Amino acid sequence: MKVVLIRPPKIQGALERSMVQHPINLLYLAAVLREYGKDFEPELWDFEVEDFSEKIVRERLRRSQPRVVGITSMTCNIKIADKIMSWVKNESSEIITVVGGPHSSAIPERTLLEFKNFDLVVKGEGEQTFLELCERIKASRNLEGVPGIVRRTGSEIIKETDRPQIQNLDWLPLPARDLMNHSLYRGASTPGLDATLHRTTELFTTRGCPEQCIFCASHLVFGGKVRFRSAEHILKEIDQCIERWGYRHFTIDDDTFTYHPSRLKKLCAGFKERKITWDCDTRVNAVNREMLKMMAESGCQKVALGVESGSQRILDLNKKGITIEQARNAFKWAHEFGIITTAFFMIGSHPSETREEVEMSLNLMIELDTELMALAIAVPYPGTELYRIMKEQGYLFEENWDKFTHLHSVPCWRTEHFSPEQLVKLQNQLFRRFFLRPKFIWNTAKKALSWQGIKYYSRSLWQIIQYLFVEGRN
Repeated sequence: MKVVLIRPPKIQGALERSMVQHPINLLYLAAVLREYGKDFEPELWDFEVEDFSEKIVRERLRRSQPRVVGITSMTCNIKIADKIMSWVKNESSEIITVVGGPHSSAIPERTLLEFKNFDLVVKGEGEQTFLELCERIKASRNLEGVPGIVRRTGSEIIKETDRPQIQNLDWLPLPARDLMNHSLYRGASTPGLDATLHRTTELFTTRGCPEQCIFCASHLVFGGKVRFRSAEHILKEIDQCIERWGYRHFTIDDDTFTYHPSRLKKLCAGFKERKITWDCDTRVNAVNREMLKMMAESGCQKVALGVESGSQRILDLNKKGITIEQARNAFKWAHEFGIITTAFFMIGSHPSETREEVEMSLNLMIELDTELMALAIAVPYPGTELYRIMKEQGYLFEENWDKFTHLHSVPCWRTEHFSPEQLVKLQNQLFRRFFLRPKFIWNTAKKALSWQGIKYYSRSLWQIIQYLFVEGRN
């Protein structure tokens, strides 16, 4: 049975176009279908990198003749996901259309009521649910009682029981990277590392996050408890990526990679033995000096750390669970061992944030001396505590899902002290004040003193200029 898995195009500007990641979530679904199912033929259609139009989608449907089409979607591209499924349904009303991802997991019943071209929502972690779903469809059995789905039956929406999460992540087969056209993923998946020097793929080594940040939606899919893959399982995946596709750099996309120190020690030994390079995301309160030294010695080139605000009051209100001093230490230690850093900051991570506290964030960005800085307008995603607060306080004007992005649009919400337009203005001002500092320009220029460096940093600078001065918002 043919099963098509789709990643839709997303709202992208110059800053994102060179940082497309591999669709590992869909590749896990495909791998589970092949490993544990019978006679399934999954296909990957990745419209973040492949040519996209209604004509292309319809032609591919006619060639493939799938029985099931699944699509993953975040909030900002749920409308285009629905549009794609309308083309699917127009080609054949017999095709079962399934949507998954954080948006539909947060508000599954509403998703089916709002978007008529989805037959089903796979809620939360999808592999076991999608496998059972496809097996029932292939056997022409009804879908009543499948845990983890919300389904449409005529005019009625039925929510089945939740499915328990996978406790042993080593049960998962390795992602089906053979379904990708690897040549299409030309950009580095992480800023600061030149894609022409780093042939990169992504790894997920954990699922879940125990933290309570009010702006984060990751718990909607993977829950609030960290589950770990074993070091042996991860190294097996790395060996496959090296041997089959020549990948030598790995971006570890866990929410917090360093939670399990003994596992980290085994992995660092394995990374060092294989002479690979890597980068990861983690928290400033989940690293120490010795850990970062070990990471650097094993090939870690970059660490991205969530700071969010320079105000301790805001950090406490958004339940980040860190201190300013912990942030200072983490960046100091990373720099001591030559690790590139990215600092994540937000405007509006709590709606009471003041202009003075935004200025405190800029001051901390500069003090941390981070090589890279990502500054987002906090988005009140459905299912988050921030969404609830914004709704209760009347700050969310409308739920125009296209605007639920960190960049490229004027928000459809405000905060206590800032209008939507002021939020955008603040974001652009802080970008300019950080990236156009003489010290930042000089440090970047020194890195560019090679032919490869000139190409990479010229391209990166052009992307920043396009975002700050060329691309409009609506």
